[in-house]
Amino acid sequence: MMDEETMRKEVEKAKRWNTIIFVIFAAIFVLLLAAVCVLKYQHAFSPAKWAGDRESRYKIVSSMLERNQLIGMTEADVIRLLGGEDAGGQTSFKISRDYFPPESTLVYYLGVDYMDNNWLVISLDDSGIVTDCHIDVT
Repeated sequence: MMDEETMRKEVEKAKRWNTIIFVIFAAIFVLLLAAVCVLKYQHAFSPAKWAGDRESRYKIVSSMLERNQLIGMTEADVIRLLGGEDAGGQTSFKISRDYFPPESTLVYYLGVDYMDNNWLVISLDDSGIVTDCHIDVT
Protein backbone atom coordinates (compact mmCIF):
# COMPACT_ATOMS: atom_id res chain seq x y z
CA MET A 1 0.00 0.00 0.00
CA MET A 2 1.26 3.48 -0.94
CA ASP A 3 1.69 6.19 1.58
CA GLU A 4 0.30 9.65 0.92
CA GLU A 5 3.65 11.19 -0.18
CA THR A 6 4.31 8.44 -2.74
CA MET A 7 0.77 8.78 -4.07
CA ARG A 8 1.18 12.57 -4.46
CA LYS A 9 4.48 12.09 -6.36
CA GLU A 10 2.86 9.57 -8.70
CA VAL A 11 -0.03 11.96 -9.40
CA GLU A 12 2.41 14.81 -10.13
CA LYS A 13 4.43 12.55 -12.43
CA ALA A 14 1.26 11.52 -14.30
CA LYS A 15 0.20 15.17 -14.67
CA ARG A 16 3.64 16.07 -16.05
CA TRP A 17 3.46 13.26 -18.63
CA ASN A 18 -0.08 14.26 -19.59
CA THR A 19 1.09 17.83 -20.14
CA ILE A 20 4.09 16.70 -22.20
CA ILE A 21 1.94 14.45 -24.38
CA PHE A 22 -0.65 17.23 -24.84
CA VAL A 23 2.06 19.72 -25.88
CA ILE A 24 3.53 17.22 -28.37
CA PHE A 25 0.13 16.57 -29.96
CA ALA A 26 -0.66 20.30 -30.02
CA ALA A 27 2.68 21.01 -31.72
CA ILE A 28 2.06 18.29 -34.32
CA PHE A 29 -1.42 19.71 -34.99
CA VAL A 30 -0.05 23.26 -35.41
CA LEU A 31 2.70 22.03 -37.75
CA LEU A 32 0.20 20.07 -39.87
CA LEU A 33 -2.13 23.06 -40.03
CA ALA A 34 0.75 25.32 -41.10
CA ALA A 35 1.81 22.78 -43.76
CA VAL A 36 -1.73 22.65 -45.16
CA CYS A 37 -1.91 26.45 -45.27
CA VAL A 38 1.46 26.73 -47.02
CA LEU A 39 0.50 24.03 -49.52
CA LYS A 40 -2.84 25.71 -50.20
CA TYR A 41 -1.10 29.08 -50.69
CA GLN A 42 1.46 27.56 -53.06
CA HIS A 43 -1.34 26.13 -55.19
CA ALA A 44 -3.54 29.24 -55.15
CA PHE A 45 -3.90 31.18 -58.40
CA SER A 46 -2.93 34.79 -58.77
CA PRO A 47 -2.12 36.63 -62.00
CA ALA A 48 1.32 37.45 -60.59
CA LYS A 49 2.11 33.76 -59.92
CA TRP A 50 0.78 32.84 -63.36
CA ALA A 51 2.97 35.40 -65.10
CA GLY A 52 5.98 34.86 -62.85
CA ASP A 53 6.64 31.13 -63.14
CA ARG A 54 5.54 29.49 -66.41
CA GLU A 55 7.17 26.18 -65.43
CA SER A 56 4.96 25.77 -62.35
CA ARG A 57 1.59 26.84 -63.72
CA TYR A 58 0.39 23.23 -63.58
CA LYS A 59 0.35 23.64 -59.78
CA ILE A 60 -2.08 26.56 -59.85
CA VAL A 61 -4.20 25.89 -62.95
CA SER A 62 -6.85 23.98 -60.96
CA SER A 63 -7.22 26.91 -58.57
CA MET A 64 -7.50 29.29 -61.54
CA LEU A 65 -10.21 27.17 -63.17
CA GLU A 66 -12.15 26.91 -59.89
CA ARG A 67 -12.04 30.67 -59.28
CA ASN A 68 -12.69 31.82 -62.86
CA GLN A 69 -15.45 30.60 -65.13
CA LEU A 70 -13.57 30.80 -68.43
CA ILE A 71 -16.42 29.48 -70.56
CA GLY A 72 -18.43 32.50 -71.61
CA MET A 73 -15.54 34.96 -71.15
CA THR A 74 -14.35 37.03 -74.07
CA GLU A 75 -10.88 36.58 -75.50
CA ALA A 76 -9.95 40.02 -74.12
CA ASP A 77 -11.09 38.99 -70.61
CA VAL A 78 -8.97 35.83 -70.75
CA ILE A 79 -5.95 37.80 -71.93
CA ARG A 80 -6.47 40.34 -69.11
CA LEU A 81 -6.57 37.45 -66.63
CA LEU A 82 -3.78 35.23 -68.00
CA GLY A 83 -1.78 37.48 -70.29
CA GLY A 84 -0.99 36.72 -73.90
CA GLU A 85 -0.88 33.11 -74.98
CA ASP A 86 2.48 31.39 -75.18
CA ALA A 87 1.90 28.40 -77.42
CA GLY A 88 4.37 29.33 -80.11
CA GLY A 89 2.13 27.78 -82.76
CA GLN A 90 1.13 24.65 -80.81
CA THR A 91 -2.01 23.29 -82.52
CA SER A 92 -2.24 19.57 -81.72
CA PHE A 93 -2.04 17.59 -78.50
CA LYS A 94 -1.87 13.99 -77.31
CA ILE A 95 -5.04 13.55 -75.26
CA SER A 96 -7.62 15.27 -77.47
CA ARG A 97 -5.90 14.41 -80.77
CA ASP A 98 -7.78 17.33 -82.29
CA TYR A 99 -6.34 20.11 -84.40
CA PHE A 100 -6.84 23.50 -82.80
CA PRO A 101 -6.73 26.33 -85.34
CA PRO A 102 -4.51 29.12 -83.99
CA GLU A 103 -7.02 31.84 -84.90
CA SER A 104 -9.71 30.35 -82.62
CA THR A 105 -7.57 28.92 -79.83
CA LEU A 106 -5.60 30.34 -76.92
CA VAL A 107 -2.88 28.03 -75.61
CA TYR A 108 -0.96 28.54 -72.35
CA TYR A 109 2.07 26.53 -71.27
CA LEU A 110 1.66 24.99 -67.80
CA GLY A 111 5.06 23.35 -67.31
CA VAL A 112 6.27 19.76 -67.19
CA ASP A 113 4.37 17.36 -64.96
CA TYR A 114 5.12 13.64 -65.07
CA MET A 115 7.45 13.99 -68.08
CA ASP A 116 4.86 15.67 -70.35
CA ASN A 117 4.53 19.30 -71.34
CA ASN A 118 1.13 20.44 -70.06
CA TRP A 119 -0.97 23.04 -71.85
CA LEU A 120 -4.18 24.88 -71.11
CA VAL A 121 -6.16 24.90 -74.36
CA ILE A 122 -8.97 27.46 -74.64
CA SER A 123 -11.30 27.28 -77.65
CA LEU A 124 -13.11 30.38 -78.93
CA ASP A 125 -16.12 30.72 -81.18
CA ASP A 126 -16.26 33.08 -84.16
CA SER A 127 -17.23 36.02 -81.95
CA GLY A 128 -14.27 35.49 -79.58
CA ILE A 129 -16.21 33.89 -76.69
CA VAL A 130 -14.67 30.94 -74.83
CA THR A 131 -16.61 27.76 -75.61
CA ASP A 132 -14.31 25.14 -74.09
CA CYS A 133 -11.14 24.79 -72.07
CA HIS A 134 -9.14 21.78 -71.02
CA ILE A 135 -5.65 20.65 -70.09
CA ASP A 136 -3.72 18.61 -72.63
CA VAL A 137 -0.19 17.32 -73.10
CA THR A 138 2.45 17.10 -75.84
